[in-house]
Amino acid sequence: MTIVRRYVATSAVAGLITVPVIDVAALGGVHIALIKQLTEYYGAEFSEHTARNIVIAIVATIIPGTIASVLGAKALLVLPFVSHAAGLLTMSAFSAAVSYGLGLVFIRHFEAGGTLDSFDVENLHHVFRNTPA
Repeated sequence: MTIVRRYVATSAVAGLITVPVIDVAALGGVHIALIKQLTEYYGAEFSEHTARNIVIAIVATIIPGTIASVLGAKALLVLPFVSHAAGLLTMSAFSAAVSYGLGLVFIRHFEAGGTLDSFDVENLHHVFRNTPA
């Protein structure tokens, strides 16, 4: 969990990036690094190609909810009592939560004897939806 907590904090900072495309690239890099560290910790073989595919699947899995969250955060900014800082904090918290969930998913996977190659991307949406906080 030490590795996960470190990357949760890094994701929270990356979630503060306001430049489109760069924010997504930064978070993708953080998630690949998280997967790499957890893979090495559990003694499994790391493949950057496989890790990238998993991160792409994660993005595809959470895009619908992310779009709604982003639009909701932007809509809140129209209200006079909601500041730009509140919107940034929301995105930062969301980024941290995704990294936390990803870390838990990989810890469970590796502790069950899984490898990076045996990771079930199809089950990812279900796991993210049912991962306790």
